Amino acid sequence: MGKIAERLKNHIQLHTSDMEAADYISLMREISEWATFEADRLEYGDELEEILKE
Repeated sequence: MGKIAERLKNHIQLHTSDMEAADYISLMREISEWATFEADRLEYGDELEEILKE
């Protein structure tokens, strides 16, 4: 798992090195929100589906 995370980190750094700070911050927050949602979706499954429907 550590190797995958390191490769993702390197890829992001390589492809964002020329971004403005505000754009980089926005991208990092978007990735963070997506990753959190995906982890929650897998961890809570059907419970999360019900919560989102409300």
